[in-house]
Amino acid sequence: MAQKNPQVARLFKDLSKLGNDAFKSREYKYFLSIPLTRKRAAYYIFERSYFHLNRRSCWAQVSAGAPFDIKQHIWHHEEEELVGDKVRGVDNHWVLGMKEGAVVGMKPADFKKPPSDGTRICTSAWSHLAEHAPWLEAISASCMLEIANSDGIIKGGGIAARVGRKMARDLNIPLKQQASNKEHMEVDIVHANMLFEVAQKHVISKEDYAAATSGAENGLAIYRTWLGLMAHDMEGLR
Repeated sequence: MAQKNPQVARLFKDLSKLGNDAFKSREYKYFLSIPLTRKRAAYYIFERSYFHLNRRSCWAQVSAGAPFDIKQHIWHHEEEELVGDKVRGVDNHWVLGMKEGAVVGMKPADFKKPPSDGTRICTSAWSHLAEHAPWLEAISASCMLEIANSDGIIKGGGIAARVGRKMARDLNIPLKQQASNKEHMEVDIVHANMLFEVAQKHVISKEDYAAATSGAENGLAIYRTWLGLMAHDMEGLR
């Protein structure tokens, strides 16, 4: 039996704290304070669709520079996000977003517009990290977004859970009708573990640990900024 890497427990503790502390930030509080209208929800769902498309691009970029065993981890992670899960009867994540948009009055054509400047800038920043950072830092940047959305790690639930509750409370749309939020509440509990599985073999030295934590901090900093920009734009809508 392989011996457990003590760095993994330390990394889990540090990144769990990082994810929970994000909800105390000005940007997270601002975003979660905005009451939802159907127009505000539609704006967020639309911008989030470009966030999800960027996730697919970033994971491909991370995979391109990673060792073979990491490519396998990423392939397993990305398969259902790209093609869905036929066993569970779940569509791919782009379609799930459009289905969620439909419950607030959006049509497929609404998803063909360009994103806001804020989303454009933040997705470019994530892409830069994924392509140019060393692979361990790059994978940590992407994995941290799953960790920070995991209901198994974040006290009170991640963003998907909290937005889901706001849509139910403010718009009377039950969670079972929120295709994307519901799915991410379920799968990100599992997906959040990927970095810690990777760390078992690949986070050995102080330099490895620093790369993992640096990547996580950078990835989450961009997300925190994006939520703040979303809140500012949504507040101007009625």
